[in-house]
Parts: sequence; C-alpha cells; structure tokens
Amino acid sequence: SSGINAEYGDANSEKFSQQDNKKRKLSKSTIAMVERKRQNAILLRESRLQCKPTAAAAVKVHERTPQTYTYKTGMEKNPVLPSNSDLSDLLHSVNCRDCNVSCNASYLYEKFGENVCDECRGKDKDQFKLISKTDAKNEFVLKDCDLDSREPPLKYVTAPNPHNHRGSMRLFLQGQVYDRACEVHGGDEGIDAALLKRSQNRELFAQRKMNKKLADLRKLSKPRKIKETHVHEYGEEFYCEEDDEYSHTCKSCGYSETYEKL
Repeated sequence: SSGINAEYGDANSEKFSQQDNKKRKLSKSTIAMVERKRQNAILLRESRLQCKPTAAAAVKVHERTPQTYTYKTGMEKNPVLPSNSDLSDLLHSVNCRDCNVSCNASYLYEKFGENVCDECRGKDKDQFKLISKTDAKNEFVLKDCDLDSREPPLKYVTAPNPHNHRGSMRLFLQGQVYDRACEVHGGDEGIDAALLKRSQNRELFAQRKMNKKLADLRKLSKPRKIKETHVHEYGEEFYCEEDDEYSHTCKSCGYSETYEKL
C-alpha cells in the first residue's frame, strides 16, 4: 500500500507541476483579461437576479384587482339631454327636388349638397355630369380663385388622374360650375363675351408669335454685305531733310505714310 501511495503521490505532484508550468506560461495581459471577464460575468449574473421577480412578487403581479363599474340611470339629478337643434337635424329629411323622395343618403347630397336622389341622377346623367378642374376653367373661362377662394368654395371629389398615375384630379359638378361662371361673368352673355375675348387674345398671341418667327427667318436668309477693301490713292510726295524720310498722304481717307529711299 505504501508503494501505491508513493505512485499516486508522484502522479499528483506531476499534475501540480504541469498546472504551475501552464500558469507560468500565461502572460500578465492574458491573466488581466481573464480576470476582467470573470468580474463582468459576476456583475451580469447579479443584475439578472435583481431584475427577475421573486415568487411572492410574481403572485402579486398576477393577482386581479376587482374593477368597479358605474352605470348611468335616467334618475340622475341633471341628465344630459340632446338639444332641440340636434333632434331637428336627426328628424329633418331632405327630399329630392324632382321626385320628392328622401335623398339624405344620396351621392349628390353627400358630396355636393344637391337635393337629388340617386335614381334621378341616373336618369339624367348629362345634367349632373362631373367635370375636371382644367375643363371647368377652359369651358367657362374661370380662374383657380373663382373655384377655390370665392365664397362659398365649390365642393369637389377626387379621382385618379389618368395622365399622372401618382397624382389625383378634382371633379366638380358641372351645374355648380355653370352657376359660378354666371356669377363671375354676369350670365350667359358674359360667358360668351369672355370666350370670344379669350379666343381673340389667343389669335393675337399666335399672330405675334408667327410674325416673330418670320422676322427671324428673314434675318437668317438675308445676304450679308461684303465689305469693299479700300485702296489708298496717294498724292504728291514730300521729303524731310532733318529725318531724311519721304511721306505721302491718301487723297480719300487722309492716311499718311512715311518711308525711306535707298
């Protein structure tokens, strides 16, 4: 048994010596990093334990508190009742101007405030036609302020624009646009006069544009004048004894030239 203990003792001493050698091989920076990670793990474990509720706290959280409900009865001292105006609005029924049928839920009454039921609207589609803002301005000679700013502003609905997939267009009721045009221009005669004036202005503008184009073409097609080169015609020759030079002057332009003779 003593031999066996001696063998185990030698094996244990060899293991401890190997562990000591491993510790000695680790550098100081590695040991510091291991210690820092160990401290971080301890702090993380403590924070999780603090955040985790205990069993008693969990029972308190899941306990359902009784709720009290209050019911209003008609025996209150000061009951809130709807006013007479509210009751009149609820009981008021708008009838169609053509067939005298209730049209509170009709399309034209909800969107444009017109007392027309859906059935009458379907019978005469031309009378209740929707028109875009651009067509309303072109056909009735109106401006943006006449449709949007003038009181009362005209009601409209929006629809996808077929010319611009990302945008939308406004649709007005043609009858309301016509009434607004009569208000702006003073009736049918005023609308016709505004249309005539606009067409004349467009013709005048087109004529001015055409005249400008013709003038530009004339300028381009006009031949350029070729400048004639001037030939000097000198007169009598003069001699200067001080400078020992000769000179003569052009008869037409007055240019004077001095020179020497060999």
